[in-house]
Amino acid sequence: MKPIFQTKLHINGGCMIKKPEKCCDFGTYECQIPMPIRGRRQDIDFCISDIVAALNAANIITIASCCGHNKLEAIISLEDGRELIIKNSKKNMVNMLNG
Repeated sequence: MKPIFQTKLHINGGCMIKKPEKCCDFGTYECQIPMPIRGRRQDIDFCISDIVAALNAANIITIASCCGHNKLEAIISLEDGRELIIKNSKKNMVNMLNG
């Protein structure tokens, strides 16, 4: 079985977090990275974490997110009730991991 993680990439609070090689199955959490949102730690799917981080940095507060795990469209729920749908998240993740 090929490991999910390929190389160490992100630094969070001095601790190295490995970069996922592929999206995880539904109900698993190996491909999530910790992110501070509103002073609390939230675990965010790696393949959409850059979008979630950018939204929160722009004071567009996210309350939930899921990358879709290569089965559904990715979704990011905002504090104001809106939801962002990300199409082709598998293709986006492959591009991100390869380049």
